[in-house]
Amino acid sequence: MTGMNLTLRELQGMILDKRALAITLTAVMACTLAGPFGTHDAPLIIRAAYWLASITVALVMSTAIISSAHQVKALEGLPAWVVSQLGAATFSLIYAGFLVLLTNLMFDGRATLPNYLTLLGFVSPIAAAVAVIVDLFRSDEDRGDGDTPDDRFFKRLKPDLGRSLIRLSMQDHYLEVVTSKGAQLILLRFSDALEKVGAQPGWRIHRSHWVAEAGISDIRRENGKTVVVTQDGEELPVSRTYLPTLREAGLLKRFG
Repeated sequence: MTGMNLTLRELQGMILDKRALAITLTAVMACTLAGPFGTHDAPLIIRAAYWLASITVALVMSTAIISSAHQVKALEGLPAWVVSQLGAATFSLIYAGFLVLLTNLMFDGRATLPNYLTLLGFVSPIAAAVAVIVDLFRSDEDRGDGDTPDDRFFKRLKPDLGRSLIRLSMQDHYLEVVTSKGAQLILLRFSDALEKVGAQPGWRIHRSHWVAEAGISDIRRENGKTVVVTQDGEELPVSRTYLPTLREAGLLKRFG
């Protein structure tokens, strides 16, 4: 539920962004006046409502699907641009069907619009191009002039959270970042986060948890299992895969 709420907040922020709003309204006005795909046969108010609905849904749906594709664990080993294109293809298949339904609902045969396959042919290259543009912007943002991976990671957080990490934990498709000053959920793969904070003293203790050295309050055994207690009061399980790493680092003796 937390991940869903965060997604809704992100989509709301995107829709209310002045640049996105300006682009959307411009596209709606252009399509309403031009009446492509046979929509010029319908009254102006119907055309405006149709293009407002179709373009707004395209903006929200494409962002949600492409972003979600980057959180699918089965796709983690693929290059980011491939994942984006898979998301764009998925969006195209769904959105073309949505357009068919919307057309039948609003025009009821008054306009001669393309069928599903024809619409899919129009939508797919546009979605693929949008995914490329998004990836280019993301690459520019992540690169940053003179920034270290740490710098690029912390730029994703609210400034008042600082840089004193306690732990990183996966929550649904989101990464929970906890510092000494608070917590924030961000849309980032766990593996990517670990690469970016590689210079930070800490250990991965589970497939879904990483703890900073300074963030460990205690390590204890409970019912035959090892548990790390963090500075924010969380009790995180240590999997057998990563237990030898903690033992070699001397942490079990330190807190034993």
